[in-house]
Amino acid sequence: MFLKLSSNFPPERGAHIPPDRAAAILERCLSFGEQSTFDWVVVDKPIDGSVFVYKLSHGEPLPEDGYGWLDDETAYRTYIGEREVEILSRNQGFGFADQFTYMTRRRYKLAGANLQLLHYVGVSDPAQQMPVHHHLIKAFPRDPKTLTSLTSLPAQPMQAMDTYGNMPRRPSPAEAHRTPVARRPRQKSRQSTQRPVEEDDDPSGDELDSAIGRIIALDRYKRNHEFMDMIFSPHSTMYLVPVKTTPDDTPERIAAMKQQIEAVDRETDALVAKYAEEMAHLRTSATVAAASPVEP
Repeated sequence: MFLKLSSNFPPERGAHIPPDRAAAILERCLSFGEQSTFDWVVVDKPIDGSVFVYKLSHGEPLPEDGYGWLDDETAYRTYIGEREVEILSRNQGFGFADQFTYMTRRRYKLAGANLQLLHYVGVSDPAQQMPVHHHLIKAFPRDPKTLTSLTSLPAQPMQAMDTYGNMPRRPSPAEAHRTPVARRPRQKSRQSTQRPVEEDDDPSGDELDSAIGRIIALDRYKRNHEFMDMIFSPHSTMYLVPVKTTPDDTPERIAAMKQQIEAVDRETDALVAKYAEEMAHLRTSATVAAASPVEP
């Protein structure tokens, strides 16, 4: 389970977040201190473009995110100003029973801090997708049947679904014991009225306080249409093969064909000239024998 920051970030597709921008987001989250709130969530295959911040202590392994991976996680470090940033990447992710990989993951963490940022970007180029073979799997995906055991608690009901993949939310142990037992039903009813506002995937919050209204409206428009496409489409967009719009002929092949055409034209002109010369010789000859004399 992830201890995820309650603030939501707008999806970012196409390319991973640059390290300097990821470091700026993490430093800003750290500056809020105790004002930031976190929730325990079960992450299950976040969709393309998902971005979220979570807490993870030093030396603690990354919780499962639902994906399986054919490659090991690679890491490198860089400096953004005076702050050291570590970037850990995986590029061959797939879900349960999938035949090809289609997801990449990159996580960023600041040296000496317990906050990390995760960003998922889908692979749209079929040439970069790898077939899934059992003997090549480095990390196995989560079986959907195990989600029930992960999200169910005997004493507390499962809360609403989060926005990144199939991530059922449930309260942290600190929140469960924050108030007396007698007052929990009242607190639960208050959460039921406020939860839709908190769980709404609106690109609003401290991370977007400087954004203009048009950007927020455009992001909501794209998000709603993507959700409708995911609901009503009979095929998953992850497996749609894009149509190749570029021609197969390369500039080198076109140049070679032009040279071949020019060579054929020169050969044809030479044959036509030779034929005209022979016909002129025949017309000026008195007899056929004179035109083609036979040597004794």
